[in-house]
Amino acid sequence: MRVGYSRISDEKQASTDPLKTAEIELQRAGAETVLVEIGSGRSDEQRPKFRQLREWILDGKVSQVICPSQDRLGRNLDLVLDFVQLCHLQKVALVDLNGRELEVHSADGRLMTTIIGALDEHRSRLYGEKVSRALKSARAQGLPARSKLPFGYRKVRNDNGRFVEIEIDPVTGPLARQRIDWFLAGDTVMALFRKIEDKQPGHSMSHRQISRWLSSPMLTGRLTWKKDNGTKVCEEVASEQTFPALVTDAEHQAIQVRLEQCKNNQGRAGRKQRMLSGLGRCASCGGTLTYRYFRPDLQYLRCSNRECNHNSRVIRVDQVFSVLQYALNLHALAMVPLLARPEIDPPEVFTLQAEIAQLKAISGTEAVVEEKERQIQRLRSVDGTAPVRLLVGALRSQSFWLQEDAELNNALHQLVDAVVVDLGEGIDSAKVTAVRCRTSPAEAPLPQDQNNVLIPVTADQIQLTLEQQGDISKLVAALN
Repeated sequence: MRVGYSRISDEKQASTDPLKTAEIELQRAGAETVLVEIGSGRSDEQRPKFRQLREWILDGKVSQVICPSQDRLGRNLDLVLDFVQLCHLQKVALVDLNGRELEVHSADGRLMTTIIGALDEHRSRLYGEKVSRALKSARAQGLPARSKLPFGYRKVRNDNGRFVEIEIDPVTGPLARQRIDWFLAGDTVMALFRKIEDKQPGHSMSHRQISRWLSSPMLTGRLTWKKDNGTKVCEEVASEQTFPALVTDAEHQAIQVRLEQCKNNQGRAGRKQRMLSGLGRCASCGGTLTYRYFRPDLQYLRCSNRECNHNSRVIRVDQVFSVLQYALNLHALAMVPLLARPEIDPPEVFTLQAEIAQLKAISGTEAVVEEKERQIQRLRSVDGTAPVRLLVGALRSQSFWLQEDAELNNALHQLVDAVVVDLGEGIDSAKVTAVRCRTSPAEAPLPQDQNNVLIPVTADQIQLTLEQQGDISKLVAALN
C-alpha cells in the first residue's frame, strides 16, 4: 500500500485549507491512502495519524510513504531520523513530492536528511524564541500578550496593529457558549465531539483539544502564563478578570468535575473492560498503564508514555492483582472500627459556625448567615461512612473477586483511586508502591514480598453488627 502523509501545525492554518491541497497532491503522486492531520512537528504526541502510519509500517502493510516535504514528517531531528530508519528496516520507500528519496543507509543520504532535519528543527526553535521574546516584551508594557487564545475569543488591535485587548468573538463566541452548555447539560467529551462535528462542522476540534479547551482558566476571563509543555497546563493564572468571561467561576468548577468524571470513564463504554483498566499508574510519570500481551497466559501492564523514562517497561498483571487483594483486605479490616464510631461534624462545619457567630454581630448579614446555615445542613447530610461500608461490604462478599473482569473493574473504580507502580529496570524489579483508596486513610498496607503474597485476612474475620450489615447490604446491592 502506498500511503501519503502531511500535517500542519496549527488550526488557524486550516482556514486556507492546506490539508486539502496536500491531499490532492499526494493522490496525484500515486498515494492509495492519504493521512492528513493538525499537530506540532516537534513530537508525535498529538499526531495519532502519524503514529498509525508507523504501526502500519511495523505491520508490513506499507510499501511506500509519500510526503510533500521532509518537514511535514516533523521538525524534530531525532524523530525524523528514527522514522526514516524504521522505513529502511521495513524496506519501505520514503519519498517527497520533489522526487527526493529520504534515506539514511548511504553516507550522502544520511547527510542530506540530517542537514535538512536540523535546519527544520532550527527554524522551529528560532520561531519559538522569537514569539517568546515578543510576548515577554509586551507583558513588560502591561499588554495582555498571548500567542494563542481559546476558541470563542479574538484579539483587539490598535491603529498600529498592536494587540491591546481580548474580547469575545462575535462569530465563535456564541458557538463556544453553546458547547459549554452542552457539556454542562450532561454530554461527555466524546458526545460533545460528535455534536460539534454534526452541528458546528466548520469549527471542529479533536477530543484532546476539547478537554484542554474546557479546562482553560482563560474561559473565566483571566490571563494565564507558563504553560507546561508536557501537561499543557498553565502554572500561573491571574487572580483578577481582565476581559469578558465565557463561563462563571462556578461553571468552570463544575466543568473540572465533569472532566474528571469523563477521564475516569473514557474508553470504557462500549468495549470489554479488562482487569485494572484505568487504575494502574506509572510512579515515574503518573500516566495510566495499558495492557500488553506476550501470549494469552502472560499479561502485563506497561507505561505507554513516550516521554517517560520507563516507557514500555512492564509488570505482571497477576502480581499487581495479588498485591491489590492483600492491600484492600487489610485496609477493610482497619476500616471496621470506624463504622462503630459516633458521627461527628466535619471540620468545615466548625469553620462555618465561627463565621456565623461573627456575622450575627453585624447588621444586614442575615442572608449570608442563612446561606452558611444551609451549607452546614448540606455538610451534615453527607454520609461520610458510606465509602467505608461499601469497601467492607464488597470484600466480605465471597464472590467479589470472582466476578467477570468488567463488573469487578467497575466495582474497584468505586473503591480504589489508583494503583501506583514503579516499573524499575524490568519485570524482576517492578513493584507496586501504593494502593490509594477512596477512603481515609488513603494508603493501604502492602506486602513485604510481592512475588509471594499471602492474604492474612478472610471475609469471615471482618465482624460486623446486624445494623451495619443491613446498611452495607443496601450499598452493595446498589453497586451491583
